[in-house]
Amino acid sequence: MHKILTSVVATTLLLVSIHAVCCAEEPDQLASDIDGEPQTVAQVIKSFPIRVLDSDRHPVSGAEVTPWALRSGQGHGRWPNGEYDRTETRPNSTTTDGNGNATVEYPYFTDVKERVRTIGVSIYVNHRDYAFPGPIHVDVPLQDDSIHEVILDSGVPVTLHPTIDGNPTDTDDLFAYWSEGRSWQATDMLERKGSILQLPPLKPGRHSVLVAKMDGDRITHFSEIVDFEVSESNECVLDVPLTKVEPLQGVLSDNVPRPISNGRLDLRTLEPSGVASNRVTWSTWVPVDSDGTFRIDAWPTGEKIQMVALCDGYMAESGETPTECGELSDQEARRFLRPQVFSPGDPQPVKVEMTPLATCRVTAIDEENSPVAGVTIEAWPNVHWWNDGSQIYCGRLTSGERRMRYRSYESSIDYSFPKPFRATTDRLGSVTLELPAGRRTLGLLPDEEYELPITFGRRYFRAELEANETKEITIELQPKGTEQLGDWDKLAGVVFGCSTAEGRRIRALPNIREKMDYFELLLREARTHKDPERLAGAYAVVASAFADMEDYGEAAKWYNKASQQQEIQRGND
Repeated sequence: MHKILTSVVATTLLLVSIHAVCCAEEPDQLASDIDGEPQTVAQVIKSFPIRVLDSDRHPVSGAEVTPWALRSGQGHGRWPNGEYDRTETRPNSTTTDGNGNATVEYPYFTDVKERVRTIGVSIYVNHRDYAFPGPIHVDVPLQDDSIHEVILDSGVPVTLHPTIDGNPTDTDDLFAYWSEGRSWQATDMLERKGSILQLPPLKPGRHSVLVAKMDGDRITHFSEIVDFEVSESNECVLDVPLTKVEPLQGVLSDNVPRPISNGRLDLRTLEPSGVASNRVTWSTWVPVDSDGTFRIDAWPTGEKIQMVALCDGYMAESGETPTECGELSDQEARRFLRPQVFSPGDPQPVKVEMTPLATCRVTAIDEENSPVAGVTIEAWPNVHWWNDGSQIYCGRLTSGERRMRYRSYESSIDYSFPKPFRATTDRLGSVTLELPAGRRTLGLLPDEEYELPITFGRRYFRAELEANETKEITIELQPKGTEQLGDWDKLAGVVFGCSTAEGRRIRALPNIREKMDYFELLLREARTHKDPERLAGAYAVVASAFADMEDYGEAAKWYNKASQQQEIQRGND
């Protein structure tokens, strides 16, 4: 195997060297970033033009354009407003002018310190007189001097007639979610006119709406989640009865020792089968008392509850597949952490079955085998909601009541509990984490003096955990800035992640998939993540693949990495 790898490296480096010399780029451009990346660690603000038109291609003025998420080689994620953010920037909304034009600003780096580049921006375009187009994803930078166009449809007006005990009710204290993204954005698009509610125009198709009456931050009356159809020809008028809320009582199973510490439940409605994919969901959280009991003060009328629970030492068992999800194999159902499902109409009280967490004891050392104190290690186990998406298990608790009233995600976040699955190493470099059993991925918080080495374009390590058992792990850290994730941008985001049309195109090129699979094989079979022989061979394969694509700048970068590993190997021999 040693001879095979040496031959692969030598042949590939020779080919890549020839490609690099023959390409039209200047040597100093190859040594830096041929894409013109700023040679400074400071953030750089980029922008792209957008034009908003109606369905007749007339310009729409006064449309609000809001960037809300960014895509990079590390994935797609929300761009926070006001929280700690690796971009070191905040998103800014803009409004179209009389010609329907606006400029969207975005950060060149999604992670400044790691020099990870932004390859996509997600935006919302919102105007009260038009239907909402939903999330819009723009690959950046735009090609040539093009302008990204967005078409707004006129939509159909929707009027709600809310009632309590069969009688019309004043709408001043009524709030609503409906089946499009702007129903929970900061700009209130709900119009109150005496005893009726007016929604902004909706696209024809299947929709839903949820209405609540509130006294301060407390919901007193809830409607069902009303499903309805919008047709192109007629205005839509709906009767929406509201019912006084009845609190639901529940308890955690007896296997959790009392008193219970740091108990909380994350709750979400369960979509019935056959409904529209954009159906309204309701989510909130409630605390668990020390005796294991809890109380859900308000819940949408007639809607089933899916829930997860967490406390010191225990979490909720994964639930059985509900009938609303259709046919799922046991393997599919058990592949992820899943919520338990309850019906508010059940005669039996809600009882959440709990299971012990596993223990993971991590010791962090530096390259000289000395303990590293004060670094924070965390894991990100996900709950996969039935008929819905996923999120970190009880990771961020949000109040549905506050979000509905104040229309702000940030104001709905509750910080009553510390972040789960996170702890900081002591003076001996050790830390103990309680995690769900199974295969778990762990990493370091980014704002540390040390970092994990990069593995397949990510900074993480994995542990296989068993409930009621302790797993001992030692991780070796390196000084911050030893290597940067940005070096893996194109490889991780375009070739491996295939997160863009370009990535899928490249992956389909002749021999590219085979070379990338071989690259992965070399790294996975390495004795350690620093094995220079394996790294030299792997990096040479990558260089060859990019040379085949005629991306000689990227090829030269991986050629240099392979050469460095060869030098290390020669020093070891």
